[in-house]
Amino acid sequence: MTKPQFAVVGHPNKGKSSIVATLARQDAVAISELSGTTTRAQAFSLIVDGRHIYTLVDTPGFQRPRQVLAWLEAQATNAAERIGAVHAFLARFGTGQNDAKFPDESQLLNPIMAGAGIIYVVDGSVPYTPEYEAEMAILQWTGQPRMALINPIGGDQYLDQWTRALSQYFNVVRVFNPMTADHQSQLNVLAAFAELHEPWRAVIESSVRQLRDVMAAQVRTGATLIAATLVQMLQYQTQLRVPVLVAEAALTLTLKQRYEQAMRDLETGLQRRLQELFAQHRLAVQSERLTADFPDLFDRSSWLMFGLQRQQLVGLAASAGAAAGAVLDVSVGGTSLMAGAVVGGLLSGAASLLATLRPEKLTVRGVPVAGKELVAGPMKDLSFAFVLLGRALDFYDLVALRTHADRQEAKLISSDMNQRMLRLKRLDQVKLAHLLQKAHKGLSDREQQQLAEMLLALMNPMARQDTATSRAQ
Repeated sequence: MTKPQFAVVGHPNKGKSSIVATLARQDAVAISELSGTTTRAQAFSLIVDGRHIYTLVDTPGFQRPRQVLAWLEAQATNAAERIGAVHAFLARFGTGQNDAKFPDESQLLNPIMAGAGIIYVVDGSVPYTPEYEAEMAILQWTGQPRMALINPIGGDQYLDQWTRALSQYFNVVRVFNPMTADHQSQLNVLAAFAELHEPWRAVIESSVRQLRDVMAAQVRTGATLIAATLVQMLQYQTQLRVPVLVAEAALTLTLKQRYEQAMRDLETGLQRRLQELFAQHRLAVQSERLTADFPDLFDRSSWLMFGLQRQQLVGLAASAGAAAGAVLDVSVGGTSLMAGAVVGGLLSGAASLLATLRPEKLTVRGVPVAGKELVAGPMKDLSFAFVLLGRALDFYDLVALRTHADRQEAKLISSDMNQRMLRLKRLDQVKLAHLLQKAHKGLSDREQQQLAEMLLALMNPMARQDTATSRAQ
């Protein structure tokens, strides 16, 4: 089955490359505010999970459309000769030898006359003028299926003008913003070609189904990655052996730094895997660093406290900044949430960690004490578990819903965990709290899968919609 191919064409600097980047889901497409960035046709195939869905060809903008149209009109005396005239134009000016006269038009027409469908891009924030009619007429002469996308680069105040004009040359006219288009909008553009050209219907409908399945699989994979990393972070321990006659205070900073860096590395590893999952390889993110604020590990009063109660204590020593307004009421054993329990206002990077410390068994080897081991972790603070979860979900939403045309530095903004939790039924909130509280001991494969399923409901509704639609089909 031949996969669909589309040439994205139009006036210079109207967002053609941005549309290619979004629809091909590739951040390797060169995008610039300077006109003429694209000088040669370049193909970008959407290949997800090893499946080739379709190909988009990024092309240079029209430079001399009136002269090209005049040349074509001199070659064809009637409509039946127009396609032949376009082929004749490419034979004369598109071979390389005479390419210098109409290089841009030759580049954009070559893939079209080789069988590609046309996606014509205009800017809906500028008024319609007759200068575009030569471009549209040339595309009409090719005889290929044509769609027009109105890109509201600076606004949509001229949409009506453009819609009326474009409808005279194109069977399908859509408004499409490559900077903000969600998954469904992207699928709608592809699906429109099934209505535009009947011979392509079967292959395009198949491609839409494949792409929807891939998107849903990405959502489920993201939830699985977050669940696994969350358990790994909550289980993590750092140990330091304290030799005889060595001052314990000298090791305080080392232990703290090791634990902090390990937690940062685990979080960064998750973020990198999520970026790879959604092909956001060049994403630059602004985010606060994850920090740890340990209590004094060498306060002997804390040894007795942790040693006696560390299996039961949750949230001890969490700073006010870690919760920032979150209220977490946990019943005995941590297996249920009180009726008024809410989790909200958790801020990115505002985390305080509880370090556990236990003496090693003492042995006598010629000196009173042979030494002991200082241990930081595992983390049993439920408030901190929700901080980690909130940060992971925030980053997931960022990479999953960010289009590949958006090249600005992304700012990771903390969402309202209270609102996320409302997406879960009360019983599921109880189950989630229990799994997070238990995570420091490790979860079974079944429990970790349950955690991942709950995370699906906490993700952005757009992502959940893709999953639900795929399952329904």
